Amino acid sequence: QLSHSEKMAAIGQMAAGIAHELNTPLGIILGYTQLLEEDLEGQDEVYEMLKKIETQAKLCKRIVKGLLKFAREEKKHLSEVNINELIEEVLSLIEHTLAMDFIEVVRRFDQNIPLYRGDPEKLKQVFMNLITNAQHAIGEKGKIYITTKYLPDKKEIMVAIADTGCGIPPEIKDRIFEPFFTTKEEGKGTGLGLAVVKAILEEHGASIEFQSPVEDENLGEKGKGTVFIIHFPLKEEK
Repeated sequence: QLSHSEKMAAIGQMAAGIAHELNTPLGIILGYTQLLEEDLEGQDEVYEMLKKIETQAKLCKRIVKGLLKFAREEKKHLSEVNINELIEEVLSLIEHTLAMDFIEVVRRFDQNIPLYRGDPEKLKQVFMNLITNAQHAIGEKGKIYITTKYLPDKKEIMVAIADTGCGIPPEIKDRIFEPFFTTKEEGKGTGLGLAVVKAILEEHGASIEFQSPVEDENLGEKGKGTVFIIHFPLKEEK
């Protein structure tokens, strides 16, 4: 049986091939649609139809671009990072959109966590995916709890991201890390978010688990939403 990382690598190769094949015809569809729009401006009904074709073609281009980005095997650029600071960087990018949805971020950061050796960009991608997932699960009005904790007895840093959202239905709990599995409506997501999260964490020797609903009141609101818990093992000092 293929490991998660091997599955992701195989999908990456396949995705790259498909994306390259699709890029050219999509470019042609977009080009001709835009030419027709110039000719038919003023013919409201036909023009509106062309606008819809253009919008959908652009969506396809975005999906293809995402697949190509996912497919490119990027080497890890390791450095000593402060996980609290990485999370803050991610929040600085999206906190305004969270505020627009009336979502409050509750920080429970352990200020004594040691530095972690990892790829800062890839780790930010992990936190970005998990926080935006929490945002989508809430929709509007709710809380996202972000907890970091140094656990010296386990020689690890624990990061938990909890939401007060809709939770994960029991029937799909076994499948949420599968590539291309998504509960979002068509066109709203590729279903690669959590699969990519798991692959990046595996690359770092870290692991991820979840509770839905939240069981540990120290990580979120017990009985509500979902919490994803990441375990970052710390290397032994030589």
